Amino acid sequence: MGQSPQSFMDPAARVLGYLNFSSGAFDPMVWRAVSDLYAAVEPEDEKAASASCVAENLLNRLTKLESSEPAFRDSSQARAVISILFTHFLPAYAMHHADLLEHQPAGSIERPFFIAAAAQAILSSGGPWNETGVVIEQAIAKFDDYVGWRPIAILENGRLSEPYPKEKVRPIPLFEAGAGVAHGRYAKLVSGALEILFSAPVGLLEQADFDLSLVEELAIDPRAFDFLHPAASRPNYLFGLWDPTRIDGHGHYRRLVVQQATLDGILSWPMEAPVGVDGQRPSHQELQREASAVLAGVMLMAAGLSGRGPGAARASIGLADLLPKIASYRDEFYQWHLTQLEPNHQARLAEETRKLRQPFGGVRRHINSLLAARRAVQVESVGLISVLARLGRSESAERLSRNVPAASARMASRLTSQVVSAHRLAAKRDAAGALERLNTAVDLLFRAVGCGAMVDPWNILGLAGQFPLHEPGGESLPDPRVEDLVLLVGSILHGYAEVWRVARLKPDEHLAGLAAESLEQFAVWWDRHATTTVSGVPHVSGRETLDSAREVIESLERRRACAPAVPPPGFWRSEVASFSSPRSHAQAAESLLNEGDLDGAMGLLVHWASLLEGEAIERSGSVWLAMASRWMSLSLADSTDTSAARTRRFL
Repeated sequence: MGQSPQSFMDPAARVLGYLNFSSGAFDPMVWRAVSDLYAAVEPEDEKAASASCVAENLLNRLTKLESSEPAFRDSSQARAVISILFTHFLPAYAMHHADLLEHQPAGSIERPFFIAAAAQAILSSGGPWNETGVVIEQAIAKFDDYVGWRPIAILENGRLSEPYPKEKVRPIPLFEAGAGVAHGRYAKLVSGALEILFSAPVGLLEQADFDLSLVEELAIDPRAFDFLHPAASRPNYLFGLWDPTRIDGHGHYRRLVVQQATLDGILSWPMEAPVGVDGQRPSHQELQREASAVLAGVMLMAAGLSGRGPGAARASIGLADLLPKIASYRDEFYQWHLTQLEPNHQARLAEETRKLRQPFGGVRRHINSLLAARRAVQVESVGLISVLARLGRSESAERLSRNVPAASARMASRLTSQVVSAHRLAAKRDAAGALERLNTAVDLLFRAVGCGAMVDPWNILGLAGQFPLHEPGGESLPDPRVEDLVLLVGSILHGYAEVWRVARLKPDEHLAGLAAESLEQFAVWWDRHATTTVSGVPHVSGRETLDSAREVIESLERRRACAPAVPPPGFWRSEVASFSSPRSHAQAAESLLNEGDLDGAMGLLVHWASLLEGEAIERSGSVWLAMASRWMSLSLADSTDTSAARTRRFL
């Protein structure tokens, strides 16, 4: 960065000098200056429009500097970067993460150090500044550098799968080495926690393998914590973790990322703490001190699971041995900090510890209660959302999904609603409407996988349907998202096959061609993940669905060619002999039942039943039973003698 006169180095001028002369190097003084600019426009509470106010103040200051300071005679870069950052980059970033960060209110991520990091990324792109789209694309790729605990599958060819670009986000920095703590609602809480850790005994911190000087950045994960994600079962993940990708040349982690849900719970303690046994409310200063102490404890617990780097001794310890150590130094840390408090405060917390059987029990129970309530809301809401979506109550499901910040709940609701609607339209012979909804569902599915709201299909094969919790000990659990994804994909494949069949028999050759093309493309995408080779995962094959759909359509067309006469005896016996899989039987039976051809469906079901042996029973026995039950319901609804005789023959 070029040197500028120091006489006019107020925060705005310092930032403008950086924007005009820098090529994107980190400058802690500039980060501090951005924080000061925010403090000037929001002296009390955070505001949604603060970023716009800061941009306006920068432009006003730049106009004055252009006329008074020779260093700013050419300020074209500063003006271009301000325009790109505030006018284009921030909206583009919100659009880029529209699915993942939809829960964040306006202005919540555009905090001081986030803006400073964004400016740094834009400057690092090097321009040209008149190619805004190119600059933004390069800046976002450099800017987003965090994905959290995300196991990477090793595929059969030895290739590592990689997180998708939209899975990565930029954590919102709260503290940056050299720049201090960012202005905002977390500032006092974070400052207090860092002060406590700075004064903590070295021996105590060593138990957590924690060195405060290694914390180059403390940040919050802007993504909503998903209590139903298997990573939530990882010990202490609810608190945070060392960023496994931010490692210095000495093999030390340098960025500690905490979960926003936990941080917000800690932050609320001074406002929501109950009155004491004496009927008096503790002072705000005391409650703030307790909150900071617990944040410090949370940081130690988050850091303790992995140690200070991949080569740390504890990085090779299994969870069974590691967790008791973490619990031990956590309690020792809290007990130590109790001795550092004022006598009256210390006496009150000592009594609280005696009653609640844990140091700082009040604030810790408060946080645990908030998080447990939030988890309960997600569990209950997701269950009800699923029911509403399957019933076709898409608006109600969408409305309820707003109660759950996690992207997985919103996207699963929208996906299910689209697929259910498509199947209903196909049943009504509205092939065009059904195809449109299926295409929308596929787009949603790709977006959900791409932002991490659904499991990466490559992980089904590479991790055998498991989710690793802690690599040293090999601890893992079955990933519940796998079955959800497989069944959803199966429903979409079945929907495309149904639309193809309806359009072909209508006949609407153009629409049938579109449906067949969509089915084949989606089938090819799915089959390349080879999920059918993984034991314990539901069998869904795109190629099998495609071939079955083609076989059924050809059989139904030959049957229709017999009209108006009844197909000859043995027609279905000869037809099904060429079927390549039980799925063909299912599709043909469904089509016949939809048309009300009970005689044809009966012959097909009886022949299908003769093929159900061994593995075929596990894969399609339940489907046959559902079709047979539907056939029986339709047959019993007809009270004629002919129907009764048909039912007896079937049984």
